Amino acid sequence: MKILYAIQTTGNGHFTRAKEIISLIGKRVEVDVVFSGPKNKFLAIDNKVINHYKGLTLYTSKKGQIKWIKTLFKNNFIRAIIDIIQCNTKAYDMVINDYEPITAWSCYLRKRKCVALSNQYAVHMDKEFGKSFKNKLALFFLEYFAPTKEGYGFHLVNREKNIFQPVIRKKIIKMEVTEEEHFLVYLPNYSLEILIQVFSQFKGYTWIIFSPHVKKSLILNNIKLEQLDENKFIKFLVSSKGVISSSGFSTLSEILYLKKPFLTIPINSHIEQIYNSKIIEKLGGTVLKELSLKKIETIQKWLNDLTPIELGYSSDFQNIVDKILIDYVKSISLNKIFTKTI
Repeated sequence: MKILYAIQTTGNGHFTRAKEIISLIGKRVEVDVVFSGPKNKFLAIDNKVINHYKGLTLYTSKKGQIKWIKTLFKNNFIRAIIDIIQCNTKAYDMVINDYEPITAWSCYLRKRKCVALSNQYAVHMDKEFGKSFKNKLALFFLEYFAPTKEGYGFHLVNREKNIFQPVIRKKIIKMEVTEEEHFLVYLPNYSLEILIQVFSQFKGYTWIIFSPHVKKSLILNNIKLEQLDENKFIKFLVSSKGVISSSGFSTLSEILYLKKPFLTIPINSHIEQIYNSKIIEKLGGTVLKELSLKKIETIQKWLNDLTPIELGYSSDFQNIVDKILIDYVKSISLNKIFTKTI
């Protein structure tokens, strides 16, 4: 059996989760990998990477809001269509798709076996969330950005059929959790200007800010600016006193696994992050709509009462892989029986 694993690289969450899943699938069957989206230094993987498509990207403002007009005109849709046409999915028994549009559309048009494996799938399956008109439009976009007819999802708390707990990086599972006197900040869609402006107000606290806008490590009074570096990030995350982050699924999952107090700020207009933040609110967590000087009082209130949310995630994810492969074998067997009957 041969599988193609397709990964969306906008943000690091899709890749960090896929890397763990691919290592488990590789123990069972042969796996090739396809990327689409921005290139960065984190995209190192042991399996064979057969292509990295430019794909489609969401552009954001300095305040973290999605800029839909820029997204519409900056993306090369003609290139994406050509890639979809040229994408060879026929060489594989199945494509596992983590919200990656090129292979999803290629399979959709050619009627090839493609299953979703993403937290976006879990969002789409939440019927309660899709009741409002605004959310319906956003979920429609989710469905047709990377269309799949079946799939599996990841969710922070929901464990319904084909919905799994989050996948945590092995590096984090192996680390000793401590509590030092620093707070980690990961708000990649905000400018350094806004980050420094806000966190410099809290002079009695040490802030470690990781940002794609940082070119080299720099200390500014009580703020330390760091480049995006996986090992450094994990080191400061597991030893932090608390975390302020965006509402990306993988980041929230790892914070919850480590049982760290946290405050989260979803990217404005980003339906998946808004969905995740609403779950955190239901669990009693602190959520801000935006980062600004107007929110100083709320941040201070959070600092005065650092209470973690405890969910008790497992560190065994082999069952996820086995479920997908067993379901595939069952579908093939049923198809053969049905064909013979006809």
